[in-house]
Amino acid sequence: MKRKDISYLIRIIALFWFLTKIWSYKTWITERVYPVIPPIETLENIPNFFHQFLFSFSLLCLLTVFFFRIHRWLLIALFFSEMISCLLDTVRWQPWEYMYLCFLLMVIINFYKPENIILLSHLFLVSIYLFSGLHKINRDFLSVVWLNMFLIDFLGLSMEFILKYKLFFMGLLIPVIEISLALLLLLSNYKKTISYLLITMHISILIFIGPFGLQYNSVVWPWNLAIIFIILIIYSKPIEFSYRTVTHNFYWLVLWFLMPVLSFFDGWYQYFSFNLYSGKGDQMYICFSDTEKEFQSYFEHSANHVCGTASVVNLQNWALQEIKSAPIPETEIYNKIAVYLKQKYGNDKVKVILYNPNRKVKKEL
Repeated sequence: MKRKDISYLIRIIALFWFLTKIWSYKTWITERVYPVIPPIETLENIPNFFHQFLFSFSLLCLLTVFFFRIHRWLLIALFFSEMISCLLDTVRWQPWEYMYLCFLLMVIINFYKPENIILLSHLFLVSIYLFSGLHKINRDFLSVVWLNMFLIDFLGLSMEFILKYKLFFMGLLIPVIEISLALLLLLSNYKKTISYLLITMHISILIFIGPFGLQYNSVVWPWNLAIIFIILIIYSKPIEFSYRTVTHNFYWLVLWFLMPVLSFFDGWYQYFSFNLYSGKGDQMYICFSDTEKEFQSYFEHSANHVCGTASVVNLQNWALQEIKSAPIPETEIYNKIAVYLKQKYGNDKVKVILYNPNRKVKKEL
């Protein structure tokens, strides 16, 4: 693998990372209604201009990487800028941000060893598809994503038709295919052929949630395009497997193949394990006793069964609408958001509820 191919890889990542950050710019600044929730209290009072500086600096670095000669020191500066920015607000811990950071750090560490970058990138992709598929093997995926989003909303099928032709459990084919492709990508000698199947899958995802489909979660559209180009670059030539490279980089295997196992036991972040569109987890609802003006465009009447009031905000829909990023699906972060909202609007005026629509279980925070 030539350094030229690595250069293409880095520039592709820089381009789509830049586009994603521009599209989700409110995720990276503090001038918004959605709360800024840092992981530790000591970072709560960081001035607004510092968030904006980090955002602007990262964009400048990404543009420089894309248009000019790639320098290792610039990649290091970009990495630390992104890490500091993510430490200031947990909603920035998006799966695409995590993937780009992993690629960036891989390149920094192996800057003069392009063959290592390709092999590790290959293993990273295997991990992404493997755990993404494993997380989808559950009934919630069949109900939320397969039945409601795909069969009903996207294809427009009726429940009568779905039941008649027993389409419900056919949704299990999706995680089975995803896991199978991951294993074939790891073990098969026909990786290039498998890569074309993965590209087809990402094109299908774009058709499903993209501008001509459900128009849902738009921030991941450029991410899917980026992965298509990454796959084309990585599998343009045969992968040269080296046990020595894998052994010397064992910490990546721990991060990508061991830590995600803990996510099934709530011991590791779901987005760092690529738990995406699995249907699992609770929805957070914010119930207001009074109509808060700044939430006017986020109120939902369809959620009355949860709060019993007309002034209801679904956190997921609020986040996707305002900051173009999904909330981080972790209970500890939900708790911090609940504390923030109650302190800002008053305990007597706001109630925060976690609700599982499939199990009909409701819990007040």
